[in-house]
Amino acid sequence: MKLLIVEGNNEEARVQREVFGIKPYHLMFKEMLHFLLPNVQTEVVFPADGSKNLPTAKQLTKYNGILWTGSSLSVTENIPSVTDQLEFAETIFESGTPLYGSCWGLQVATTVAGGKVARGNKGLEFGIANDITLTELGLKSPFFSKRKSNYSALCIHFDEVVKIPENALVLAKNPHSEVQAMVLDYKKSSFFGVQYHPEFKTSDMAKITSLLSGKLINSGRFTSVAEVEAFVVRLLEERNLPQEIVDYKLHTQEIGAWLEYISQR
Repeated sequence: MKLLIVEGNNEEARVQREVFGIKPYHLMFKEMLHFLLPNVQTEVVFPADGSKNLPTAKQLTKYNGILWTGSSLSVTENIPSVTDQLEFAETIFESGTPLYGSCWGLQVATTVAGGKVARGNKGLEFGIANDITLTELGLKSPFFSKRKSNYSALCIHFDEVVKIPENALVLAKNPHSEVQAMVLDYKKSSFFGVQYHPEFKTSDMAKITSLLSGKLINSGRFTSVAEVEAFVVRLLEERNLPQEIVDYKLHTQEIGAWLEYISQR
């Protein structure tokens, strides 16, 4: 299987995060994909760094699937790092190649397909997205065939889908966000995405928490540095965390199911 990974962060964000020991999102995806499919072939593109030399719709047809990572950007920003990604998403949908997206990837696909993404009314959802429940459609979806309704996952997002596109179906939600998982058909391609980060490991979440400590306190997610540090320790020690987060195979299962689904096309 040959897959393309789309990195959602620009070079500036990647460099800033690497100082804190945080792997770029595309490397997290690479590691996850090789965990799920040891013989998989992966390539990476960086549309947030500019629109030059990106694959054409025809060139994208050589891939079995495309996976779009998270990002620290917002689709509401009218800046090149965002608009270049939206344009590339249009190209992907014109190619007919199946697309998956985590968090930012979901928001990009929603935006180009005619839906709306905005700052969520309930603010930041960070750390653990709890009480994710499958809709009736989600219970029937092949992507959630091994999920129990009402599960948890690692997450970080301010923005969320506030209006789904035409031909979109919501597969999961929770008390924080009405869209935690969604499928849609647009142009020639199908899309499946989630608002959380199945690709994250608890160690990834711990490093991101440390990086964002000040912002997390300012947002009200944590009340003090000590509370942030306690959450980091909880993640690193995997203490009092749901089994579907601690067990990486369980945490990545919807991506595994999507890969199995597209392999049968």
